[in-house]
Amino acid sequence: MEVVARCDARGRTVLPVVRASGQLAVRRTGPASVHLVATAFGPLGGDDAEIRLVVESGARLSVHSVAAAVVLPARGESPPSRQVVRAEVAGVLHLAPEPTVVTARADHRAELHAQLAEGGELTATEQVLLGRTGEEPGRWTGTTRVERDGRPLLQTTVGLGPGAPAWLPPVAPRAYVSTVSIGSTVGISDPRPEVATGVDAVRLPLPGGWVGTAWAEELHEAVAGLAAVTPAVADELVEVAR
Repeated sequence: MEVVARCDARGRTVLPVVRASGQLAVRRTGPASVHLVATAFGPLGGDDAEIRLVVESGARLSVHSVAAAVVLPARGESPPSRQVVRAEVAGVLHLAPEPTVVTARADHRAELHAQLAEGGELTATEQVLLGRTGEEPGRWTGTTRVERDGRPLLQTTVGLGPGAPAWLPPVAPRAYVSTVSIGSTVGISDPRPEVATGVDAVRLPLPGGWVGTAWAEELHEAVAGLAAVTPAVADELVEVAR
């Protein structure tokens, strides 16, 4: 899947490239926004999807999804599924898909690789829930790498679910939420101290922005925990969790 956002001669954002195939479709839902639409159940074990987002200087792009992604295992011995987002950002990118639900026996790998040019702005939120109601948790591994002009700002990998090294009782949360904000108006104007902590939540400074994470047993609890330490995005996080 690929989306390109460009600033035209009148200063408006246009989307000259909006295309997708396979398990994802993409629909333009506003002047500078798109929604991802699953074309089949899943992701299923073994599925491998790549999303390329290009936001040129002066352009803005918001990327959402129409529903939660429910990760399912393949029959028999199920290999991991994988989704990679590669973003090249010289303008403003807002990435906020609906939550990912990893069902029992499923194993999902999520990656975000963002390359920011000078002046590029990024806000990206990830929400994960391990297992449906009354179900054993699946496994999720998320990697985020953000660079500015080729210099790394953030490199982190989080593993949750059975078999993950740090996921051991009593520290075995089923829900996880993370937001990274670089160079955005939200990140700059937030009046909170650079470091903020809450119940199973933390917000840490990055050059030109911040990253916040929260864990809990339920997704709405993790969302509330992150919102408490990142008030500038609290309303959006709570609205998405409803």
